[in-house]
Amino acid sequence: MNKKLLLTAGVLALFIGCGQQPELDVNADQNQTTAQQTAQTTEQNITQTQPTESDVTGTEITVTQSSLTEENVNQKLAKLLTKEVIHFDFDKYNIREDQMPIIQEVANILKDAKGNFTVRIEGNCDEWGSDEYNYALGLKRAKVVKQALVDLGVDPNKLTVISYGKSNPVCTAHTKECWAKNRRDNFTLLP
Repeated sequence: MNKKLLLTAGVLALFIGCGQQPELDVNADQNQTTAQQTAQTTEQNITQTQPTESDVTGTEITVTQSSLTEENVNQKLAKLLTKEVIHFDFDKYNIREDQMPIIQEVANILKDAKGNFTVRIEGNCDEWGSDEYNYALGLKRAKVVKQALVDLGVDPNKLTVISYGKSNPVCTAHTKECWAKNRRDNFTLLP
């Protein structure tokens, strides 16, 4: 009889335990779908606020989102300017005819760019000549490019010049090709 009583109590406990169904979240699938949609929307919003290559077309810098900061615009401007280099003939500071399209491109970039910025025009020379001579020649090269940009409509207050003489070579081989690469003006966006 004890066995019957124990067995009955066990069966009864089993039925009572089975009678209580765990709460099922009937909205679980819907909640998961909503969470996935929220994550996708957030990802799309982040993607839309990041500048893309299509934000910069030609020389025009187009800001498409209000969250695009001036710092991002300046980074794009700096990237565009570092690609532009003006080259000079040996012992000369006049702008060669084949370099005028580059100066026009730089002028377009600077005129289209918005915001407060200053661009440094850096005059450089090859290794020939004394330090003093090359610093003077580099300064003349920087000044003539600045004047050309001003003549094309760039605000002179956004331009500054410096000469590195022969102290900043991009090529150190002792060849005509290398020396030609060092006779140049570079553009640097200042912070």
